[in-house]
Amino acid sequence: MQEVVRYYTEAGQDYEAWSRDFNMHFGYYRAGANPFVLERMLEEMSWQVLRRLGLESDSDGRILDLGCGLGATIRLAAREYSKLQIDGSTLVPWQIAQAEQLTAKDLLRDRVHFYQVDYTASPFPHDTYDGVYALESACHDAGFAKESFVREAARILKTGQRLVLADGFIKGTQSMNPFLSWCYRRVCQNWALETFAEIERFIACLKCNGFEDIEVEDVSLRIAPSVMHIPWVTLRFLIRQLFETRLRLNRVRWGHILACVLSPIVGLARSRFGYYIMTARKGRESGDPVNGLGDTPTR
Repeated sequence: MQEVVRYYTEAGQDYEAWSRDFNMHFGYYRAGANPFVLERMLEEMSWQVLRRLGLESDSDGRILDLGCGLGATIRLAAREYSKLQIDGSTLVPWQIAQAEQLTAKDLLRDRVHFYQVDYTASPFPHDTYDGVYALESACHDAGFAKESFVREAARILKTGQRLVLADGFIKGTQSMNPFLSWCYRRVCQNWALETFAEIERFIACLKCNGFEDIEVEDVSLRIAPSVMHIPWVTLRFLIRQLFETRLRLNRVRWGHILACVLSPIVGLARSRFGYYIMTARKGRESGDPVNGLGDTPTR
């Protein structure tokens, strides 16, 4: 996880070029929306995840954002659900500090709390949360099944409540063609990932850890309009950096730019990659650790 901390510490502020509110994820296009307004699509993705938690507008429980970044989705939730207590977890110290400042500015600090913890080994008690979600953060866990992430989500989630995540997944683990394999490896390396989850192994891991009523929605086409903003956002960012720093960026920041540029190429390989929103309800108590899923990535 040290690579994750280093990546977000050195390149995390650059996400402001993508979203003024630090929505650190792809957007969701709803029919009839304006595909040229990126921020609204980014917020819509947050809403799509939050709504799948099945909360009522007057819910007074407690939910958790696993890998919350600067808390953009948390602040949306706090404004919508006026009685809800919302926690966010991240490994990155500066994200905690800035998230708290942004949240205080929005006068939401009484119901929002941020914690610097590892989401695979958190200090939260069993059966604490009425909902848990992860927006493009589960991918940072190791392995194809993301077992540590799933097991911990099952532990802290109350029975009968939901886990929702939105993320990219690979389809199968067979070899890719050389060019696609190079692009995929560079994306993983420069976004501090070991690998994206493999969808069938991830679903199997959910089942092994007591999750039921698993719904898998392929929203790859829904995120495509936001992905199309990458070239323009990248060009605008580089022009700004040319004037501010003469493009004197460190390796991590250049790597982040490369990963952003290559990610649409990986995403276009629809037979090998997809973007999904997944919803699962915690049924029985979480099961034994997953074995035999072939969870060690091979390149």
